[in-house]
Amino acid sequence: MGKTQGEKEMRSIDRRSFFKLGGLTAGAAALTGGMLAGCAPQSQTDMAATGGENETVDAAVPYAVFDTDILVIGAGYGASFAMQEACKAGQNMLVIDKAPYGFGGAFGMNFDIMNTWVPGAFYETEEEVPVATKIRNGSLYRKTGVQNEVELNPDVVCANWGEILSARNEDGTPFYIYDFPTTRGFEHSMTRHWSDHFRAKDYITVHDRTMITDLIIEGGRCLGAVGLHIPTGEYRVYRAKVTLTATGGCTQFYGWNSTSPTTNNVCDNTADVEMALLRHGGKIANAEFGSYDMMGAFPRSFAASEGSMVGADSVHSGDLMDSEGTYLKDYPEIAEKEYLATQSGVMQAVDVVVRAGKGSERGGVYLDCKEESLATMRWMYQRNAQLLKEKFGYDFTAQPTEVVPEMYEHGGEPITDDNAMCVDAEGLFCVRANAGSEGGMMNITNRRMGRYAMKKALEYLATYEEPASVTYEGVAAEIARLEDLRTRTVDDPLRPITVRRNIQHACAEAGRPVRPADVLETAKAELDRIMAEDLPRMACADDSLVQNADWKDAIEVVNLLDIARLTVEASLAREESRDAFIRPDFPEPDDANWKCALAYTRAEDGSLSYEKIAY
Repeated sequence: MGKTQGEKEMRSIDRRSFFKLGGLTAGAAALTGGMLAGCAPQSQTDMAATGGENETVDAAVPYAVFDTDILVIGAGYGASFAMQEACKAGQNMLVIDKAPYGFGGAFGMNFDIMNTWVPGAFYETEEEVPVATKIRNGSLYRKTGVQNEVELNPDVVCANWGEILSARNEDGTPFYIYDFPTTRGFEHSMTRHWSDHFRAKDYITVHDRTMITDLIIEGGRCLGAVGLHIPTGEYRVYRAKVTLTATGGCTQFYGWNSTSPTTNNVCDNTADVEMALLRHGGKIANAEFGSYDMMGAFPRSFAASEGSMVGADSVHSGDLMDSEGTYLKDYPEIAEKEYLATQSGVMQAVDVVVRAGKGSERGGVYLDCKEESLATMRWMYQRNAQLLKEKFGYDFTAQPTEVVPEMYEHGGEPITDDNAMCVDAEGLFCVRANAGSEGGMMNITNRRMGRYAMKKALEYLATYEEPASVTYEGVAAEIARLEDLRTRTVDDPLRPITVRRNIQHACAEAGRPVRPADVLETAKAELDRIMAEDLPRMACADDSLVQNADWKDAIEVVNLLDIARLTVEASLAREESRDAFIRPDFPEPDDANWKCALAYTRAEDGSLSYEKIAY
C-alpha cells in the first residue's frame, strides 16, 4: 500500500535527522527509523550537524529534511494527471497536500466535480490544435493538446479510474449535463477514487496537512521547498531535483458576504507557491483575470459554494432574469452578441443589465428557481434546495434568488517556457501555467497541463546534473520569518483573521468582473494601508506549535495581501475590457496595446512593477 503521513517512509526518500538545535540527539532520531512521526520540535539545545557537503544550514529551531527526485506540491485534479504520468514511468515521488489527502483542491470542493472535455479533440500535430483568442501562451497550449489520449475517450478514461457513470438516459446511454459541439460533460464522478488510486502506489509518499511556505531557489534554480506540518508545527525542508507545482487558483482574497469570501474555491488555496516565487523576484502574470459563475447566492448568510448552494453556473444562464422579471436571454443586445454562450459572456450580460439599472441591490441579477427551472439544474442544486427548505425554511422555488458573481478561479501564475518550466527558476514546472485571460484552469486544461508538465519534468530529470555548490541560506531565513509570525508580540495587536477579512472587504468590489477606476483606486489605498498599518500589528493569539490556526492564517495573510495587491494594480494598469475583465472607463478590447501578459515583480520594499510579455 502507499503511504501518507505517519506511515513508513519509502526507501528512495531519505528522511534526514533534525539538524542543529534540536532537543533530540542524532542517535535518538536514528532509533526511530528517521520518522519521528507526530512529534513537534523539542526544546532548543545544541546537537551535532550530520556533516557532508551541501548540507542544509543551521537555523534557530529544529527542522526535518527530506530528499526526493520529484517533489509535487498539490494533490488535486491537475496534480493527479501529473502523478499518473510519473507512475507510467515508474518514478518515485513525494507529494505535498496542504489539506488532508483526498480532500483538497477539486477533490475537496465537492464530491461531484463535473468532468468536461471537447468531443473528438485528438490532434496529431500542433497545427491541428485550435487556439482560442484568449491571452495565453498559444505555443504551449498547442503542445499540450497533441495526441492527448485523455481527450480521446473520456468515458473510458474515467471508468478506468473507478468512476461510475451512474446518470443514464432511458436507453442506458450516459446522461451528459453538457452535450454541446464544443463541450461535453457528466456529473456523479467521484474523484476521490483517484486519490485512493495513488495512495495504493508503493512509490508515492504523501505528506498531507503540510503547507509549503517558501521555495528553495539559488542561482536561478529551484532546489525544493520549505514547509510546515500544521498539526505538529514541524518545519520541513524538501530537497528535490525537480519540483512540480499544482496548487490551484487563489480566490480567498475576494469579497465577503458575512460568513465567507465570495467564492466556492477551497479555503486552503492562498497562492502559497506563487507568492513565494514573487518574494524571490520571480514574475507573476495574469493576476487581473478571474473566472466567475453567478453563484454568490443571498440571503447574505448563505456561503457561496458549488457543493452546498443553489446558483447559476454557465450552463444554466438561461434562468437568469433582471429585477423586473425579464430573462437575460430576451435582451436584444445580449442575444445579438451571444453573451450567454460562454462563462465570460454571462458576466458581460450581467453588466448590460446592471448598467440599464435593472440589476439587484448588490450589483447582481436574479435566478429563477421555480420548480420547472430547478428541475433542469444540476442534481446537487436540486438536493441543496430541498435541504435548505427542510433545515432553514428558505424555499428557493417561492421567489427569484439574488445572485452575484462568485470567483471560482483566479489568475496569478508564473511565466513559463514552452516546456511548462518557470522562466525564473530552473527545475520548477508549473501545471497551472496557461490560464491567461481565462483567469483559471478548466479541468480540460488541468488534464493537459498536468500530463504535459510532468512529461517535461521527467525529461529534465533524465539529464539532471547536481549544482556545484548550494548554501541553502534561504532555509534559515524562511524559518526565521515563520518564527517571527508565530511569536511576534506587539502593542494593540490584530488577529490574523481580522487582517484577512480586511483584505476581503477591500476586494469585495475591486475583484468583481466590472472594475471602475474609482473602485480600484479605493481598494489600492486600503490594501496599501493594510500593508503599512495592519500587517505590522498582526500577531497570533498564542505561540503554540501544535494545530495553531492563527499561525496558519498569519502565513496565508501575507500571501493574500500580495495577490490582492497584484490583482488591483494589474487591473488599474490594463486599460481595456476583455472577456470577464470589464473596465467601464475602457469598454473595448485593445489588442494593439494590451494583448499581452502583465508580468509583475515585487521589490524588497513591497512595491510592484510590471513588464509586458507577448505570448
